[in-house]
Amino acid sequence: MLSKKEKETLALEKYLKASGQSYEVKDFESPDFILNGDGRIIGCEVTEFYPDYTSNGSKLRKREGYLNKLHQSLRFKLLEQYPVGYSFSISYDPLSLSLSSIELEVLSVFEKIQNHIGSSKVKNPSINIRRILINKIGDYPSLISLKISSDYEEPQAEWFQSIIKSKSDRSKNWDGDYEQRWLLISIGLSRSGDVTIKRIKNLKNLNLNNWDKVILIDVNFSDYVEINAT
Repeated sequence: MLSKKEKETLALEKYLKASGQSYEVKDFESPDFILNGDGRIIGCEVTEFYPDYTSNGSKLRKREGYLNKLHQSLRFKLLEQYPVGYSFSISYDPLSLSLSSIELEVLSVFEKIQNHIGSSKVKNPSINIRRILINKIGDYPSLISLKISSDYEEPQAEWFQSIIKSKSDRSKNWDGDYEQRWLLISIGLSRSGDVTIKRIKNLKNLNLNNWDKVILIDVNFSDYVEINAT
C-alpha cells in the first residue's frame, strides 16, 4: 500500500507526463512540492479526492480505511487455514460501517465461513460484509478477492469546491513566495473517490479562491482537466 507521500508523488508525476511538462521537483511539506522551471517557482499542493470531503475529513475515507484493514486481517486468517483449494470473493457493504473491533469481526466471520465451507455462499456474515462466495478450485493456491461497491452518483463539480476552499485556507501559511500556486486533486486511487473526469460538468464555474490553477488527474488513466484562474 502506498504511503501518503508516494500517492502525492505518483499523482504529480502522472500529471506532468500526461501534460508534457518538465520541472525540477523538490519534495516539501507546505506546499507538498516546489516546482522549478521556465524561469518560475511554483508551489504545488496535492490532495486525494473524496466526494464527501470536508475540512474535518471524509467519512468515506474512514470507511474505506477500516474495510481495507478488515480485509487484510481476514485474508491472513483464511490463507492460514485454507492455503490451497478455495476461492473466496468477499463483498463489503458500502453503506454500513461499524467501527468495532477488527479482531472480533474477523473471528466471527471466520467462524461462519468454517461452518459453511461446503456451501457456495455465506450471506451477511457481519454488518460490514454483504456476502462471501466460496468456490473450490482444486489443488491450487487459494485466492481471496475484495469488492467494495461505490455509492454511485453522477459526479458534480460542487464536490470539489470544499476541497479547493479548505486547501486554499491552508496555503495562506505556506513558507516562501511563488509565481504560481497549483492545487492537484488526485482521482482514482480510492474506490470511494473513483469518478470519471469526463462526466463532471460545470467545472469552469468553480471558485478557485487563491489558486492559479486547479488540476484534476485520474491516476489510473492519466486523464486530466486544468482549470485556470481568469
